[in-house]
Amino acid sequence: MESGSLHLALDAHGGDHGPLVTVAAACDALTHDPGLSITLTGLPEQIEPVLERHACERLRFEPCETVLDGDARPVAIIRQGVRSSLGKAMDMVASGNAQACVSAGSTVALMTLGVKLIGMLNGIRRPALMSRIPARHGFTNVLDLGANLNVDATQLVQFAIMGAVVCAREGLDDPRIGLLNVGHEETKGHAVVREAHDMLGRLPLDYHGFIEGDDIFAGRVDVAVCDGFSGNLLLKSAEGLARMLFSELGDALKSGWRARLGSWMARRSLEDLLARFDPAEHNGAPLLGLRGVVVKSHGGADREAMLKAILEAGQEAGKHVPERIEELIHNYKAEAES
Repeated sequence: MESGSLHLALDAHGGDHGPLVTVAAACDALTHDPGLSITLTGLPEQIEPVLERHACERLRFEPCETVLDGDARPVAIIRQGVRSSLGKAMDMVASGNAQACVSAGSTVALMTLGVKLIGMLNGIRRPALMSRIPARHGFTNVLDLGANLNVDATQLVQFAIMGAVVCAREGLDDPRIGLLNVGHEETKGHAVVREAHDMLGRLPLDYHGFIEGDDIFAGRVDVAVCDGFSGNLLLKSAEGLARMLFSELGDALKSGWRARLGSWMARRSLEDLLARFDPAEHNGAPLLGLRGVVVKSHGGADREAMLKAILEAGQEAGKHVPERIEELIHNYKAEAES
């Protein structure tokens, strides 16, 4: 097998569709990026028959003993995790045999095994999931999206720093940061967000204070920080609204010959619009704060969406985000103590 310059580990069993989607998406990614190589981790009896139908160079297979259930609890994840397809993929990152891991497994499993097998960056308390949400004239990076339902002020501050690092690695220096709250006034919100607000105001970040949900879609900040409970509700609501609007728009454009003619004439613009708001187009949320790169895919991802997550993992691995996060956390801590 010809080696690529970047090697990824892919959990073949995560998600609703399993190997049928992950194997095909892996081959698509290898075709897309000649410098990429991928190792699939999974059960031989399920993976090998699928591999026979996909002849891909730079694709290898690493067998495992078990697969984690989507609703597995932390105790079961810790007990079975090392022998699972997800555990095998993460162990490859921990040992340096892969530069990133991709899985459509549960957030609980990724969090639990990520901390256990890969480990946390020095100074970071908890990992956080981050993804881009379409906004006016671009996107807003939002974290946390469900990894931490309850957080303290220090964790929110660390989420902001991690989000800023990702933006900087994407070429956006001094990203605008906002803290999600129920209002813009400093007296609004519970004690945790008010404390985090004070802490962020003392750091050398371009902090824009409290923001509300509509500010995220208006693109008033580049990084929106929140707890995982609020972030997950925001993400799922936005995705549900987008699907409903697409469905309603489709019905409206088929309602008569004038509507059909108009949709045909505007088809290019409509296709671009639909693609920008399609959740599958933005699949792949990095789990920030670990010593290695881990990217979570939507559980219901199809072949195209899984491809997006794999390519996202490759991009994250090339940015050296974990090292930069650890450096900034250390510098800001030193400033606070000086």
